[in-house]
Amino acid sequence: MRMEHQHGQGATQTTQRKAKLDVGGRLIQLDEDGCLVNPADWSKAVAVHMADKDGLVLGDDHWVLIDFLHRFYHEYDIAPDLHVMARNLCKDQKNCRWTRAYVKELFPNGARTACRYAGLPAPLGGCV
Repeated sequence: MRMEHQHGQGATQTTQRKAKLDVGGRLIQLDEDGCLVNPADWSKAVAVHMADKDGLVLGDDHWVLIDFLHRFYHEYDIAPDLHVMARNLCKDQKNCRWTRAYVKELFPNGARTACRYAGLPAPLGGCV
């Protein structure tokens, strides 16, 4: 039987269990996709910790993209999908190396991973 169809105490405990990330002694709650439950918990240290766990070192271009995501989210209250992200980064940075392929090269799983490291919800329009 699949978990979402089970009833009773065991099913409730399993679906309510959330992962936690320990960053400098601070426990940060994550959802089932590894995203922050509370975006206010985000910091550069949290992003670095998430990336370290994924085996990724965040370089200058990663931070340019994360900064862009924060500005975009602040203005539009949504996270952009990969196409919108690449197109706007190209304009924002006045450098068209910011293609969808380049973003996917920087971040495994493209926009979804970038948004996760930025402490934002998953992008609308999918994670690719």
